[in-house]
Amino acid sequence: MTPRHLIIAAACAVAVVLPYLGILPGWTPAIATVSAFMALSLIGLNLVFGVTGMLAFGQAAFVALPGYFSGMLQNAGVPFFAAVAVGLAGSVLVARIMAAIFVRLPGIYFAIGTLGFAFVVEGLARAFPSLTGGASGLILEMPFALTRNGWYAVAVVALALALASYAWLVRGAFLRTLKIVRHDELAASVIGIDVVRVKSRAFTIASIYSGAGGLLLAYHVGVLAPESGGVNTSLEALAMVIIGGAGTIFGPLLGTAVVQWLFAVSGEAERFELLVYGLGFLLVVLYLPTGLAGGLGRIGARFLAPVRAAQAPASADGAPPARMDASGICLNVKGASKAFGGLRAVDDISFDVKFGQIVALIGPNGAGKSTLFNIVSGIEPPTAGAVSLLERDMAGVAVHERSKDIGRSFQVPRLASNLSVIENVMSRLDSLPGKMTEREKEAAARAHLSAFGLGELADLPMSQIGIGQHKLIELARASIGAPSLLLLDEPAVGFTPAEIERLVALLEMLRAQGRAILVVEHNVDFVARVADEIVVMESGRMIARDKPAEIMTNEAVRRAYLGALA
Repeated sequence: MTPRHLIIAAACAVAVVLPYLGILPGWTPAIATVSAFMALSLIGLNLVFGVTGMLAFGQAAFVALPGYFSGMLQNAGVPFFAAVAVGLAGSVLVARIMAAIFVRLPGIYFAIGTLGFAFVVEGLARAFPSLTGGASGLILEMPFALTRNGWYAVAVVALALALASYAWLVRGAFLRTLKIVRHDELAASVIGIDVVRVKSRAFTIASIYSGAGGLLLAYHVGVLAPESGGVNTSLEALAMVIIGGAGTIFGPLLGTAVVQWLFAVSGEAERFELLVYGLGFLLVVLYLPTGLAGGLGRIGARFLAPVRAAQAPASADGAPPARMDASGICLNVKGASKAFGGLRAVDDISFDVKFGQIVALIGPNGAGKSTLFNIVSGIEPPTAGAVSLLERDMAGVAVHERSKDIGRSFQVPRLASNLSVIENVMSRLDSLPGKMTEREKEAAARAHLSAFGLGELADLPMSQIGIGQHKLIELARASIGAPSLLLLDEPAVGFTPAEIERLVALLEMLRAQGRAILVVEHNVDFVARVADEIVVMESGRMIARDKPAEIMTNEAVRRAYLGALA
């Protein structure tokens, strides 16, 4: 067990016995029990909002739904345990259906959609008093009695199991995937992540935690009021997650415990409710933007820094991957066209890229290069024509489904700032076919980074990496996993002469491995050095396609570049 784990275990042990010690005024077993059940329910919101970045304004609906389902089934004569099981399962099923609708909505529309769902749940609870108890609430009865200490024991065990399952589930590849989706959905799709599927999965899993906590709290209190699934409760839950530390394991627990304790010691919770939340938000924004858990984590990180430095993994040897056993044409573009209304951004373009060949796509701004790149990537469907990869027609193949055979970089690197360098590279391996252990992925990523001369940066967070290194790291990510085709969007822009020399060497290494490489670039000198063939575009049309030496003397190309090649 590491020092960090020992510290966490000791803190948890103290937290469990704290209500009985009388050290903290107002912190009783009853308050701790309610806080534990609420914290369990907030684990779901923490997964949806804190980790995945989906702003859910109506998560309380999934906290209340299983209690209503269970209570109504009990009133209909269904045995307690069957009613509870069906109630929780029914709530998860509703969440899965809602996920299919909500997660496709962008940004604020997702938030508004979940907000509307919370209004619907609260409205239904009030509209059918014969079933739900209406405004007075639905009475929930346990088939057996539990003492105060019995409820507290249930709360501690349930929360411990929930936190343990969350820590086991939200780690490794799944955690990296969620963080990539949170940071940049397009970049996530390009490296092979089915964004809709991942967000739906997170939303559904979250409903299990929300529902379990909500069920336990409802039966502990004995009554379920409509507002418990409404908008106000959802916003209060969001506040507690943010105060505790959104995205951290213990954030929901800390946020709930602090807020509930403040209510308890105030003596008049309802009167000071807005004040508590307002001060909490203000203090977090000003002094602890990562919440209470984030602040404690930073203190612990400084304390454990010498230990981690001593345990830091050594860089792997940077042997380049073996040469690809492939030949012939990798990418074939035939008659590709793309129209946006009356504008033809790409007009009847045809060319191919062979294995072990670098083809450069050049042209003035507005020539249609980026649109053509997006057609090959699958981001934009062609209006006419066809794109074939490895002799397979790519029509209808989604972006994430092309990632096995296509690695892509962007003009402005789209690396996840909330991950380390090696985690960014490993994130592409997470989505590729086949099974690799975490250890195998890490070893492969370290070796790949070392082959690119980036081994010393592997464990650094992206926030500490200079912008000049971002393009090389993104190139390393795009090329790991041996994709047949590399699409590089202006890889040399902003580079110094020394950095360009390094990039040239890396591209020559990748070409020697048999990669087919398509490059969009404005640096003509760089293109002339690395390209085997150049395709020139102007106003959406291809005006030339030849070897670099012939392109440099082509009059049409000179005119397109307004003398830039003179």
